[in-house]
Amino acid sequence: MIFGQQDHFFSLVDSLSAIRLLSRMPIEGVSEQQFLDQALEALIEYQDLEQCSIFLLEGDVLRCTVGGGVNTFSRRGTDDPSADTEGMRFTAGEGIMGLALQSGQIQYCRNCKTDSRFKPFSRTTLFYGDGSLISAPIVSDDEVLGVLNVSHHQPEFFQTWHQHFFMLFANFLGRLLHLHRLVNRLEDQVASRTHALAQSLEESEKLRILHQELSVTDELTGLCSRHHFFVEGQAMLARAVRYDHPVGLMLIEVDQLKSINDKWGHLVGDQAICRIAGTLQQEARTGDLVARLGDGEFVLMLPHTLPAGMESMAERIQEAVSNLDLLHQDETVDLTASIGMTTLCELGDMELQDHLDLLYHQADCAVECCKREGGGQRRFYSPALEL
Repeated sequence: MIFGQQDHFFSLVDSLSAIRLLSRMPIEGVSEQQFLDQALEALIEYQDLEQCSIFLLEGDVLRCTVGGGVNTFSRRGTDDPSADTEGMRFTAGEGIMGLALQSGQIQYCRNCKTDSRFKPFSRTTLFYGDGSLISAPIVSDDEVLGVLNVSHHQPEFFQTWHQHFFMLFANFLGRLLHLHRLVNRLEDQVASRTHALAQSLEESEKLRILHQELSVTDELTGLCSRHHFFVEGQAMLARAVRYDHPVGLMLIEVDQLKSINDKWGHLVGDQAICRIAGTLQQEARTGDLVARLGDGEFVLMLPHTLPAGMESMAERIQEAVSNLDLLHQDETVDLTASIGMTTLCELGDMELQDHLDLLYHQADCAVECCKREGGGQRRFYSPALEL
C-alpha cells in the first residue's frame, strides 16, 4: 500500500513537472508546429505514455498536426513524425476524438478492442489499435481548437487522476496555443505594417526627391524651374556685386503660343515650348542661367555680359526660333519670340531678392512693348516704357 501511494505521489509530481515545463515553453519565435512538438515532448518526458498526438481543427475536420511516441521523439533529427500521420482526419462525432470535439468533454476509451466508439487508425504510428485511449479537447474560451490524444497498450491503464491531469494539460495547452496564435498574428500584423511603413517611407522619399528635382527643374523642358531661378539668380547677383562684373537679364516669350494652343491643342504648344527650350540651351554659355518661368516665358541670366553681347545673343535666339522646323499635320507652325533685356544697376540699399524682382519687372516691361509692336522684336528696358 505504501509503495502504491509512493508511485501515485511520484506520478503526480511528474504531472506537475510536465505542466511546469509546458508553462516555460516559448511562444515567440517558434512556429505552431514547433510549439506543439515541444508540448508533446513535455508530456512524454514525464508520463508513462507510448503514443501521443495532437489533432487541430481545420474547418470542420480534425487533422493530425503532430504525433508519435517515445521512440519517435528520441530519434528526431532526420525523421519527421508528421510524415506518417499525414492524411489522418476525423470529423465531429467520428471515433473517440470526434466525440471529444463534438462534446467538448474528455473521452476515455478503456478498451479499444471492445469499445464500439473507437475508430481504428489506418496506420499504427499513433496507436496500435488496442489498449486504452484518452482524447481531451484542447479548449480556449469555450472554443475547441483541437484534441489531445494519449494511449497505452494496456486496457484500463488510465486512472481518474490521469483524466484530470490530461484535461488540465489540454486546457493549459489550449490557452497557450491561443496566446501563441495571437502573438504570431500580432507579429505578422506588425511585420506587415512595418513593411507597409517602409514602403510608404520609400515612396515618400521618392516623392521628396521628385519634388526637390521638380522644384529645381522644369518638368516639361528640363530647364531650371521658376523657383530655382529666383534662388540661383540671387546668388548670381551677389557674385556680380562682390566682384564688380556686369550681369544681364533677358526675358523671352513665345509670341504665338496662345494661338497655337487654341488652334492645334496644348500638345503642339508643348512641342513648341520644348523646341525653344532646346534652342536656348544651345545658345547659352557655361555659367549662364536658363529657366522656364511658365507657359511660353523663359529667362536667361547672363553674367559677365555687356549690353552689346546681350543684343547679339538675342538676335541669334530670334533667328534660331524663327528657323525651327515645327510641323503639325503637314502644316508649318511659325514661331517668333519677343525679347526684353535689362542690366544690373546700382543696388543701393535694396536686398538681392528685391533687385532681382526689379530686373525681372524691367525685362517684362520691355517684352510687353515688343508684343504691342506685333511680336518678334527685342528691346532693352528704359524708364520711358513705364509710361
